[in-house]
Amino acid sequence: MNTPAEYAIVTGAGSGIGRAVAIELSQEPLTTLAIGRRLDALKETAAQAPGEVQALGADVATEAGRAAILARLGAKARVRYVVHGAGILPIERLSEITLASWRAAMATNVEARLFLTRALVPYLRGGGRVLFIGSMSATRARKGSTAYCTALAASFMLQRCLQLELAEDEIKVTSAVPGPVKTVMIENSLAADADVFPDSAEYAVLRDQGKLVEPKRVGAFYRWLLTRVDDKAYGASQWDIRDESHHHAWLGTQGLYDKR
Repeated sequence: MNTPAEYAIVTGAGSGIGRAVAIELSQEPLTTLAIGRRLDALKETAAQAPGEVQALGADVATEAGRAAILARLGAKARVRYVVHGAGILPIERLSEITLASWRAAMATNVEARLFLTRALVPYLRGGGRVLFIGSMSATRARKGSTAYCTALAASFMLQRCLQLELAEDEIKVTSAVPGPVKTVMIENSLAADADVFPDSAEYAVLRDQGKLVEPKRVGAFYRWLLTRVDDKAYGASQWDIRDESHHHAWLGTQGLYDKR
């Protein structure tokens, strides 16, 4: 009898945190399915990974994109880990928010996480783990990012509800805040008009102080969380990369902001 193929699924894997997580998880004895809208970027992720990474161009904010993921898995696959890394951060004044931009933020940051997780329940049942990339913006209002803050607050509550809904399927769900990370999203925030997005000044201070976390650090943290933490601790609360109580377990003697 053939053993079902085992997968880790990482969305938003073409850059930033998603890419770093896909590369880290490729070191586990499974196939990492790197999902994103830009196939060329996903192929770069696969080329950098030490283990097996398969690139799949798909927009998880659409039904067609989610269907493509299921089609790639087939009927007999097993999914051990799902990382919801896809996200968009529109920076705009309240007067500039359109129905289209609002719906795009919700579709990627909330709806994709709900409907993809639900579709993957048969593959995850009996021990799979789901990880939401969290954000301080879920609980902190920011001028100029109303749609993003609202979406991330909804995403946090979605994660909490899925914890309850999926417990009977033995699927563990949690979220983890990566801290301000050196990604394109932060670069766009830094470049934003301070009158529209005043928090750009705060990010600039963190950048100048060397306190933007490198994506590879987040990748290592998420791999440890997904693959090494016991079930009870995994879902006990939202995790935060800046919480020093767990640094010894995955950072060792390195510092959180080291570039090595």
